[in-house]
Amino acid sequence: MKKHTILMLSNLYPPVVSGSSTQTSSLTRELCKRGHKVVVVTAQVDHASPTYEEKDGVIIHRLPAFRLPRLAVAFNFPWLNYTFTPSNLKRIQKIIDEHQPEVIHLHNHMFDLGLSAALLGKKNKIPLVVTLHTVIRHSSKFYNLFLLPIDRYILKSFVVDKTDQVLCPDVNIAQYAREIFKRKDPAIVPYGIDMHTQPDPEVIKDIRARLGLEGKKVILSLGHIHEIRNRKDIIMALPDVLKTFPNTVIVMVGALSTDSPVKIASRLGVEHAIVFAGPALHKDIPSFLAMADIEAHWLNQEDPEKTSLGIASLESMAYGKTVLAAANPNTYGVGILKHGENIIIVKPDQPGELAKTIIELLHDRSRCMAIGERARQTIIDHFSWDRVCEQTIMAYEAVIEKKLSERISILVEKTPDIP
Repeated sequence: MKKHTILMLSNLYPPVVSGSSTQTSSLTRELCKRGHKVVVVTAQVDHASPTYEEKDGVIIHRLPAFRLPRLAVAFNFPWLNYTFTPSNLKRIQKIIDEHQPEVIHLHNHMFDLGLSAALLGKKNKIPLVVTLHTVIRHSSKFYNLFLLPIDRYILKSFVVDKTDQVLCPDVNIAQYAREIFKRKDPAIVPYGIDMHTQPDPEVIKDIRARLGLEGKKVILSLGHIHEIRNRKDIIMALPDVLKTFPNTVIVMVGALSTDSPVKIASRLGVEHAIVFAGPALHKDIPSFLAMADIEAHWLNQEDPEKTSLGIASLESMAYGKTVLAAANPNTYGVGILKHGENIIIVKPDQPGELAKTIIELLHDRSRCMAIGERARQTIIDHFSWDRVCEQTIMAYEAVIEKKLSERISILVEKTPDIP
């Protein structure tokens, strides 16, 4: 396979802690391992981060950025930033001139590097690929009144319509691309999941002691906590679980950006059984998983048939954990996720049934282990980095070849016939 030079643009990149940041950095690393040259342009949201570095073979440029305040419309996301300035456009152009990328790969269509990618891709006649990591929806109907038109018209016109190929991690995002952006050709390229990260015994020991988890049954809940991931159902199921297993604790790992889970826990009198651990470094997630009996979190954003699992659930499956999710079982294709075999599919807004399911799983450790083992094998079979990188490069090569053909056609049209 031919080796390529790829320019990745993403407002979110380590040290930013988010699913798309982790996935983007992992993809860049894995592509470099396979001999491709990857140059990343991202935002310098943490001034302690270098403006330039090379890590794992990846060349990383961080642009001066304005750190925006936490906004309710953005679920109080702590990493919002703004980079779209004339000076930054010049910086990116200089990077393009230096490295001559064959393709630009944009991650997340809703941030302002999408505008930079669209403008500079067109100017330099470089094919543009975008990965849609997130469906833009809010738990508040008020915010959706202007978020949805922005997505459907502004982002569609200025970013998504300018791309040569849309990549989607699952069938739900692909359907979103077809419905909102009228794309007839979204390609499904699933997330790649690391399989060999081992927990650090010292980190496990420290977490147990710091969070008081010794002798506890741990329901781990990974991911930032906001209104579409407010953990409402799990908290409401907790009183019934505690009647059978009084030593149960829910450990929520992620930035807390809403007070609703605290309020629900207080109303139900279960604050003592919930630990808000805060955000964690990605390298420490295996240590949290090592202590977990099960993992449970999901979105309240869409009905289950339109809900995706997300990276945290896949990583938990890779670690051999039983994952509970209110999600579309066909998220990654028919037959890949099977309820009761490699995942537990639950229904939202039924905390009584959820409590019953959790109690049954905590009672039957051998069943949990069997589901976890099959979950791990599913990740090996369908989410390996070899497979993901191959599909990604195929998408790059298709748009590179298409752009080249268009250039040749234009040249032929402009060449006068010689008598």
